[in-house]
Amino acid sequence: MRRLTLLLTALTTILLCSAQSLKIKRAEFEQWKNSSLKSEKFGSLPYRIAHINDQSDSSPMLVVWLHGGHSCGEDNSSHIGDNYGAVARLSVYLQSNNRNAILVAPHLNEDMRNNTTAATVALCRLIDHLIVSQGIDPTRVYLIGASFGGMMATKVASARPDIPAAVEIIGTVPHIEATVPAQFAVCCVASDADNPRKFERTADQMYRLDSEGYKTRFVEYSRLSHRDICERGIDTKTLDWLFSHSRNR
Repeated sequence: MRRLTLLLTALTTILLCSAQSLKIKRAEFEQWKNSSLKSEKFGSLPYRIAHINDQSDSSPMLVVWLHGGHSCGEDNSSHIGDNYGAVARLSVYLQSNNRNAILVAPHLNEDMRNNTTAATVALCRLIDHLIVSQGIDPTRVYLIGASFGGMMATKVASARPDIPAAVEIIGTVPHIEATVPAQFAVCCVASDADNPRKFERTADQMYRLDSEGYKTRFVEYSRLSHRDICERGIDTKTLDWLFSHSRNR
């Protein structure tokens, strides 16, 4: 009994230390600046931006996080905590792996969600702006989106296949148009319990992309809900694979 008590105490201590470490990392490295890109034609696109592991001797990569529709909120802040801590896990991963990165989280408000064509144009324009203004390495631009954000990632990649090195789509079908050349890698994370029909379409699309010469990774989960799949999409193996790709320019 004494040994069991000591073991439980030790495990509790380890868990508390791990949680405290993660809390410190989040507080220290998630210094999100509030900004927006204005245009007479497309209005204003608010976004949050953070520089992870600023290294002045090298150009940072650009990681664009596109949030789900349910977590849009009314201002340019609520989407930072969306999809159950996905942004926090993403920033901790970048910090822990010493990645010199600009991490950007655009706020796609209700108007943008109701006009995905305008939202696509605005996102492409934002990425072009950041590549120049932040000195981004243009061969290392990554799009990561969950649910509605995953759909927007495919729309940006389809409209501007010259932009991403790789795209990760979580919890939605990767509708990359057949006319789009295979210039970037595609990762998709899906579950058969999210929506069986959607899962079948996702598998079909990933098979098509693979046959068309795309570099692909299809992560399949069983019996995970839509919420769970949005959470599981940000994991070390998937991000290792995603960031191993760069564009040949």
